[in-house]
Amino acid sequence: MLNWWREFLPEVSNPQEPREPPGPPRPIRFIRKQIRILGWLLPGACFWFMACSGEPERPGPDSAPTVTTGLGSALGTRALTVNGSIHPHGEPTTYYFEYGTTKDYGFRTAERPLPPRLAAYYHESWDDGMGGWDSWLNQSLFASGGPSGGYVRLAEPSRNDHNHDDGIGTLHLTKYLWCGRCLSPDRDPGPCLAAGDPDLRDAKVSVWVRGNDRKPNGSELLWWSQAYVHVQMVDDPGWRASNWAYTGFLLTDFLMDDEWHKVDYRLRNDTSYWSFGGNNPTRQGGVARRYDYGSIDTIQGHLNDDFFHLTAFIDVDNPPSGSIDFDEFQLVYRNESLLFPDNGGRLMTWPQDSADDPATLTDGWRHGSGRMWKSSPDPEAPQEFVYAFERPVTIDAIQVHQNPEWPGKEVEVLVSEDGQTYTSILKQTLPREGEPNANFAFTLDRGLAARAGHLKVRLLSGYDSRHWGLGEIEVFGDGAVMRTDDDLYNVNLDIEHLTPGTTYHYRLVATNGAGTTYGADQTYTLPADHRPLVKTGAASRIQAGAAKVEGRLNPMGVRTRFYFQYGTDTGYGRESSAGYAGLQVTPRLVFSNLTDLAPGTTYHYRLVGENERGLSYGDDATFTTAPAK
Repeated sequence: MLNWWREFLPEVSNPQEPREPPGPPRPIRFIRKQIRILGWLLPGACFWFMACSGEPERPGPDSAPTVTTGLGSALGTRALTVNGSIHPHGEPTTYYFEYGTTKDYGFRTAERPLPPRLAAYYHESWDDGMGGWDSWLNQSLFASGGPSGGYVRLAEPSRNDHNHDDGIGTLHLTKYLWCGRCLSPDRDPGPCLAAGDPDLRDAKVSVWVRGNDRKPNGSELLWWSQAYVHVQMVDDPGWRASNWAYTGFLLTDFLMDDEWHKVDYRLRNDTSYWSFGGNNPTRQGGVARRYDYGSIDTIQGHLNDDFFHLTAFIDVDNPPSGSIDFDEFQLVYRNESLLFPDNGGRLMTWPQDSADDPATLTDGWRHGSGRMWKSSPDPEAPQEFVYAFERPVTIDAIQVHQNPEWPGKEVEVLVSEDGQTYTSILKQTLPREGEPNANFAFTLDRGLAARAGHLKVRLLSGYDSRHWGLGEIEVFGDGAVMRTDDDLYNVNLDIEHLTPGTTYHYRLVATNGAGTTYGADQTYTLPADHRPLVKTGAASRIQAGAAKVEGRLNPMGVRTRFYFQYGTDTGYGRESSAGYAGLQVTPRLVFSNLTDLAPGTTYHYRLVGENERGLSYGDDATFTTAPAK
């Protein structure tokens, strides 16, 4: 008790070391501890504790959603992708798009809810091995020298992945994790984020990176998402997955000075920032449809296979060289666990003499210092936790994580509809250790279909008699109304069965408890033929004699080449080398690196796309090279 005042002091950390998001405010944690003591002494104090330490009573929303209707893009001649953004002001919110050939619209998409908060966490430090990550490059582990302990190095050369040559192009699979590999018993296990089906829409990514004598040679390091379009096809030899590259944020520039850089970015759920990976049937061993199209909203919302940092746009005649170091990777994604307090879960009773705060069992972290629970010394069975749901739910999956420092052993989970009579739905033995590390130390039970108003978790034994422990308890299913972030959400949907060459009006509509907001009207004219669609983009990496120019191009399902015209006026006069844009029906990033420029000169440029159906020109744009040194 002499040091109780330390609970109120701010934490001091190494500015070079990535920090975990804070837990409950320190004064609140202190009050929780003191109230537990009072709970032994004062009648009714336990009820008071639940009122103070559980989820605060939710106020009704005082503001209707803020809505912006975004840009559209064609999916061939008969479908349209529409984008928008919604600020729900922290309240459960639903949305849909209205569309039609006039401002009366006449049609609307199905209404759907915004997903829950970004409050689930996965972290890998590479301090004790590869951590389940793999690569097509040469892998080396270093025990020290990273921003925080060990790190992993991925060195070229790599074999080429040609599976997406008709989409985004040739790839080098730099660093990847099978986050959803609990779906198939015949595959190597993965960490099974959110029981194998995490929601990565607008997710936050943080990673430390360093290049070592890195020469990209026109390639780019970026995020890549892969998910099954139809989960039931996981074990089908003709399996169909969908791939998207997050081309709106590139990590390449952080690799060029041989120094460590902490990179933070979000996987913005807006199709303007993504390029579809596509499929190359000739590379699939006779299987024509190993990869298939799935909307970015669907794929990011159900990331049930794997994700990467990979190197794209590989020139097979001039591949990248050098190596890339990674350390302290962290992913923050949508927390759909029914036990998370903002999703309606509430801790009702717990072992009163716990050594750690039982709230850590549902705080969104799988494990980690300060993010686990352990019992009092020399515990007796059972160590029991009872949760109530805000409203009745149907439980589909339960994932129970191990405490690697004080491992628990036998666990039983029971459910009740009335809080009085409980039925056991599973008994499991937790693995003492995870293989290859603590991120893999859990049990997972799926297909439970259990109705519940309450849930009881009973820890019956441990591997060490001194303490028993748990990491996190995650419960997934249906029936909860989940609170949203008090932040901007990006949304998008595909609208199909449209008429070629027709102009469509559309707008985004969102509703919460304070009312309905209608976004501004937007229009998009679908193409009438299969000539490429092109849009000139921005210039970057501008130097005295060089610049990168880019744009968006839709091949419209026909093999398409592209190049940039450039010059000192709108007559241009010069062309970049041509590139292959694939044959998909989705827009994608294309670019060229111009290297023969004069210092201190303004250049005009535009994107040109060409296929057997015709030639298309983007709008004119300009940049000015840096002056000569």
